[in-house]
Amino acid sequence: MNTPASPLLSPIALGPYTLPNRLVMAPLTRNRAGAGLIPRTLNASYYAQRASAGLIITEASQVAPEGMGYPDTPGIYSSEQVEGWKLVTQAVHEQGGRIFLQLWHVGRISHPSLQPNGTLPVAPSAIAPAGMASTYTGEQPFVTPRSLEAGEIPLIVEQYQQGAKTP
Repeated sequence: MNTPASPLLSPIALGPYTLPNRLVMAPLTRNRAGAGLIPRTLNASYYAQRASAGLIITEASQVAPEGMGYPDTPGIYSSEQVEGWKLVTQAVHEQGGRIFLQLWHVGRISHPSLQPNGTLPVAPSAIAPAGMASTYTGEQPFVTPRSLEAGEIPLIVEQYQQGAKTP
């Protein structure tokens, strides 16, 4: 029986999955989604090249248009985006890899220029973060977000649920 040179290279169980090694590719925002914030061939190639990791955790993918915080980040709320992610997962699976999608809604770390109809981003409180927002026209000061109403929370929960159950 061959013993791996390092425990990092030995298999490990993760819930119902057996990973061939303990190397996990951490999520990195790539800002490479195509028109409509759809993952494309470039994204599929990027992740497929890293399929030898025990597990890939993708860049964050917004669960709704209001969850966008950076230019050209992929979404998981339209059927076209779902098809784009299927292209990515198929490429990774063809290389023997395992991939999990990271879901997000950036809240106050957004900017009106990234929001539908230029509205204010939503957050738990109307407190502006320090720093600058990344936008399609360069860095812009963060704005004071709109405070999320309690009645809006179920919709955001539902958006996460939809993103998580998408095949």
